Amino acid sequence: MKRKREDMVVMGSSEVRSAIEELSVMVIKSEPVDGVDEIKHVPLKPFLVVCNLVIQILDKIGPRMAVLRQDIYQNIQRLEKLHESNPSLYSNVVEILKKEIAEGKAKKGPSCSKAFVWLTRYAVLHFKIIFYNIYN
Repeated sequence: MKRKREDMVVMGSSEVRSAIEELSVMVIKSEPVDGVDEIKHVPLKPFLVVCNLVIQILDKIGPRMAVLRQDIYQNIQRLEKLHESNPSLYSNVVEILKKEIAEGKAKKGPSCSKAFVWLTRYAVLHFKIIFYNIYN
């Protein structure tokens, strides 16, 4: 049983790895200023696809990851809800962040900015830690 679960996780990891590679190609950066890249465009839908793949892998791991899975799912829902309200305006994560910062919502309450940061920081990092532990 344990071997079968590891095989499913490995299969899911290759899907996530390829989705992350595709997403990184879609990110548009400006010319570096003082050695720092400024990101101009991060497409929301491909980012959410990667996050949904992480959820599928957590489902395969089992109930031990239920709390993490639920947090990821809620943050995905928050971003999807905003995107569905105006898909042409909210297809770019950078624009969503700029809008919430301008409105003063980025740090207050449940915001899409917090959801994006949480998904980027915790979902992806937890995913890397899980697979590092599986392979080592």
